[in-house]
Amino acid sequence: MGMLPTVDAPCAVCGGGDADPVWATPDRAFAVPGHYTVVRCRGCGFLYQRPRVRDEHLAACYPDHYPRHQEPSPRVPFKGSAARRRAVRYALANGLGYHAFHDDHVSVATRLRARRVLRRLRWSCPPWIGTGRYLDVGCGSGAALAVAQALGWRITGIETDEAAAAIARRFTDELHVGDVLTAPFTSARFDVVTAFHVLEHVPDPVAVTRRMLDWLAPGGLLIVEVPNAGGLGAALFGRAWSGLELPRHLSHFTPATLELVLGKAGGRIVWCWHQAKPRSYLWSLSALLRDRGWNTLAKLTESRPVYGALKLGLEVLLPLARLARRGEAIRVGVVRNRPT
Repeated sequence: MGMLPTVDAPCAVCGGGDADPVWATPDRAFAVPGHYTVVRCRGCGFLYQRPRVRDEHLAACYPDHYPRHQEPSPRVPFKGSAARRRAVRYALANGLGYHAFHDDHVSVATRLRARRVLRRLRWSCPPWIGTGRYLDVGCGSGAALAVAQALGWRITGIETDEAAAAIARRFTDELHVGDVLTAPFTSARFDVVTAFHVLEHVPDPVAVTRRMLDWLAPGGLLIVEVPNAGGLGAALFGRAWSGLELPRHLSHFTPATLELVLGKAGGRIVWCWHQAKPRSYLWSLSALLRDRGWNTLAKLTESRPVYGALKLGLEVLLPLARLARRGEAIRVGVVRNRPT
């Protein structure tokens, strides 16, 4: 593959043309030819790739073995022992609004276990809203669709990659293959719309967010998750940060600029969670060491015993990053602003 054609586009949020370079790196994950730069808009502070691959060539940045396009690995909640499944059902009913799973006759032990599993369930299970109409934007091979199906939602998906969409069709027949902005769904169609690691991939995150908000029924919720360019990982590792993933990530959000994008699209954040996983820090550490020419040390950190020890240490420390709101990913719940 040769160098892909690029375009020197202005800021997608404020339209400003003045920007300063922040990070520059090749494609570390899939070796798409080229060297790519992230700049910060002088007008609004938004971080974006400039120049970036032209819209009509973006598909070439995604190889056939791109992870989200492979066989799904859904975190279906009803797994494990009978005792765990009872706790999951109780947590879903009492913590996330799944009243169909409610049971008055559960033990104290089940209730206590349900409290422990609820935080993990919140990441994989959307809250039940309205009549259970669910859309996953950028559904890939269907991992989130599988979870929603297991929970009783009426599910719909959008996916640009035809091979991934073919896999996702095992979970729903209603799946739009193509760009978000061309999807034929009517306004106010869905109770919950999710977009997990989607906005960083699209040329116009404001337009895509506006479209998703338009699909929300009254009282509906949009859930968005993106890598956090304002997190600890970006601060520590800079151009080696795993969340850059150039040239596929066209935009890079901090909590402030994500709120800016969502607000411009007509939305309002009602909650914000931070997530931090050891593997993203360890991937970034390896990239940083290789950038500095320390290949032997990088290989050492990738060896099973050292990687395992580092991972264990990070498992202890990473809750502090979440508490400090400096996680590697940010997930927000968004509602439509009421007309004034």
